[in-house]
Amino acid sequence: MTPRVATVLSARPWEAALVAAARDTAAVRLVLRAYQPDDIERQRSDIDVVVAGGETSWVTPAQIAAWRRSGLRVVGMHPLGDEPSRSLLEAGGAHELVTDDTPAEAVLQLIRFLRPATAGEAAPKIGKVVAITGPRGAPGRTEVALALGWLWSRHHPTVLIDVDVEAPSLAVRLGCPPRPDLTDLADRVRETGELAGDAVQRVGKLAVVVGSHRPGEPELRAALVEDVVEAGATGFDLTLLDLGPARSDERLVKRADHAVLVCDASAVGLVRAARAAAEW
Repeated sequence: MTPRVATVLSARPWEAALVAAARDTAAVRLVLRAYQPDDIERQRSDIDVVVAGGETSWVTPAQIAAWRRSGLRVVGMHPLGDEPSRSLLEAGGAHELVTDDTPAEAVLQLIRFLRPATAGEAAPKIGKVVAITGPRGAPGRTEVALALGWLWSRHHPTVLIDVDVEAPSLAVRLGCPPRPDLTDLADRVRETGELAGDAVQRVGKLAVVVGSHRPGEPELRAALVEDVVEAGATGFDLTLLDLGPARSDERLVKRADHAVLVCDASAVGLVRAARAAAEW
């Protein structure tokens, strides 16, 4: 049977070349060019293979593992020499890893000869991500994140990451040095694809990544923060995110497996919490 293929839209040349070759040769049936993960979910029953590049922010190890469990085969594309991108795709369990300078015809041939996948197929273990946030003015977000981190680290490898870009406070709360910080770790993750040991601080059994507070420097790009979170999810059972004030466009809340909403125990606090949840 001719494989039914969805590609994940990419600005890199491999995706357009693969789509053109598929239409010219009819070696595979191109079903979808996906812009968001929901696009693939809506047409899941019409797709056999997903071809995705590691450069796309939502092509995470967790997303790849979810595709595998639902019976989809996954081909991961990455630039030659880009080890972090390759590591991300490998961590999710992509069935095939291909450099994105590979001729489109060769990629189509690889797709045609992929072994069939089955729903429920075992995928690499990806740790849970828990986002701790709350409406602006809510007290105690960092304290709740710390309490959960202390509790869970007794029984599971746990990392707590301060991603509050406005007012990171984890270093002050724990008396940790301000460096290495989130920016340092993002640099390491881009080099190795992993949470490097010397860029992660330890407080008892809890691994800690303190927030970046560097006056005069630009804010760390969201994509780099997301890379750090994914590296945490592949290296730890639990990754806790101290997010700061809730925002309706917060991509890390959407990525998280669970969200903890902290609010002030007052009428105003409850209304603010309800509005934050409604925006999600």
